[in-house]
Amino acid sequence: MTEIIIQAYQVLDEILKDQNYIEMKTLNQEISKKYDHEINVFNQAKESYTQMMQDGGTYHPDFKKYSNLLSDTKRKLYETEEMKRYVLLEKTLQTEINAFLAELTEVVSSHIKTPDVFGIIKKGGSCHVR
Repeated sequence: MTEIIIQAYQVLDEILKDQNYIEMKTLNQEISKKYDHEINVFNQAKESYTQMMQDGGTYHPDFKKYSNLLSDTKRKLYETEEMKRYVLLEKTLQTEINAFLAELTEVVSSHIKTPDVFGIIKKGGSCHVR
């Protein structure tokens, strides 16, 4: 078991050395500094939206107001070049990790259910004998 844990840490070290991951960390720091105000406005809008959903959901009288506010603040933040690049890198890294996990589970057993590229686990297959 110890050998498996050591190998898991080796895989983690490889991920941490990956150029996409390094660029994501750099972008994350840059975004945090450069767009601090936009992030705070977005987080406040998200909190207001969450509270409104708890209070009345889609039947709340201010549902449209809070939905539009959240949508607008999110769009402003995610339309920045840095965020676009960050999201692209995140998707790329996630795809690589998912491919690795799918390959790993296939090596262990072809009967282990794994999600497809959309994150959906298909029916059929299991680890136990029927």
